[in-house]
Amino acid sequence: MRSLKNVLILFSLSLILACDNDKDDIALSAAEAAQLNQIVMQGEWRISNYSSNGNDNTANYSDYIFVFEDDNNLSVTSPSDNINGTWRISNDSGSEFDSYYDVDFNIFFGSSDKLGELTNNYDVISATNDEIKLSLENSPNGNSAYLTFSQN
Repeated sequence: MRSLKNVLILFSLSLILACDNDKDDIALSAAEAAQLNQIVMQGEWRISNYSSNGNDNTANYSDYIFVFEDDNNLSVTSPSDNINGTWRISNDSGSEFDSYYDVDFNIFFGSSDKLGELTNNYDVISATNDEIKLSLENSPNGNSAYLTFSQN
């Protein structure tokens, strides 16, 4: 009986020690956010893929050039428009819809036109100097989207 208690104690102790509570993932996502900030502010970007709720909407944005500027200003130009918005990259601590530590890419336009459709808090899937892939899943309103920016 005593050995069974010892086994249970050792098992419980090993479960407690196995839990990762040193928050390495928070530090890693902060470094990734800082690196992505540097990447996105270098040059002009275009949307090479945008699908929302399973519908391919890429062609709606083929004429738009995105410039992510200092102070989180976002300048978008097309042959017929000049639109301003804001952007922000952050590492978050999760929320009820996004419950894990990751890098978020926030885009905001104050209008409800087609650029307003891009307003969201996206998760960063991957990022290189030439391409940034973002996703929106499990949003509060149930929408999903995939957005890819490519270096122009």
